[in-house]
Amino acid sequence: MFIISALMTIPVAIAGVVLWPGTPAKPNLLILTEQELALAIKRLKETKADTTKEVKLGKWQLVRKIATDWRVYILTAWAILFWNAGSTSSGAYLLWLKSLDRFSTPKVNQLGTTAPALGILYVLFVNFSSDLLWGPSGAIAFAHVWNFTAMTILAVWKVPESAKWFAFNSSYIQVAMSSVLYGWANDMLRHNAAERSIVLVFMNLIAQSTTAWTSVLVFPTVEAPRFLKGFTFCAANSFVLVIFTYLVVRPYSKAVEKTLESDTESEAIEPEFEESGSGKSLERSEERRVGKECGSSV
Repeated sequence: MFIISALMTIPVAIAGVVLWPGTPAKPNLLILTEQELALAIKRLKETKADTTKEVKLGKWQLVRKIATDWRVYILTAWAILFWNAGSTSSGAYLLWLKSLDRFSTPKVNQLGTTAPALGILYVLFVNFSSDLLWGPSGAIAFAHVWNFTAMTILAVWKVPESAKWFAFNSSYIQVAMSSVLYGWANDMLRHNAAERSIVLVFMNLIAQSTTAWTSVLVFPTVEAPRFLKGFTFCAANSFVLVIFTYLVVRPYSKAVEKTLESDTESEAIEPEFEESGSGKSLERSEERRVGKECGSSV
């Protein structure tokens, strides 16, 4: 396992140099032409995305601006709910399989791969459905309603064994929407690349760090294979995450889009004000141009 994981980093490293296009500020010109880069920058600017990565504030001014903006705390709370809604790191599935006393250790390890294998399909469906069916909020709701159902089944525990197989093999549906969540957060922060990088790192850092102690509290191994506190905790986080997405994150995202649209409209109208005024600005510029032409002819 460790050897395979180590070997997998080699093609990823090569892809990072050869295949990834980079960013508009630091493009990979090995695979992009100047025309393709110009087109990409043009499209990003049309969506009010920052293409320069220019830091207009000092380091501490930037940190203070981010720290006093409530969005960093909203997005961090959102990520905390996501990271604490999953039971995949608890080993509950393997411990349950072992408790059945029907499978050898190699067989337990083999059966334990069914959940992450199905997770690949979950990832594909949730992410494609986000773009093609119901948008990011719908994809998140779909994934976590499913996860809530699975965690509730496991919390009840006294259910048919087939229901437990279903629930344990549904555990990676919670992980499947991570690209939707972070992609949506990235889109909401696209207007400032410096702020975006700091906020994304902060929300991920804090959210992941909480799992270091929450899993110890709610998934103590001595309670295996039934983790009543753990499964209930995960179900509660999934439920709150869906509510939080619709009542807080989605309205915030719409407010950001309205702000960017109003900025775009004001930029488009601004030249008209300069041209109109009382009509004198254009007249003066025309008079200066005619005067220069007359002077040069003399």
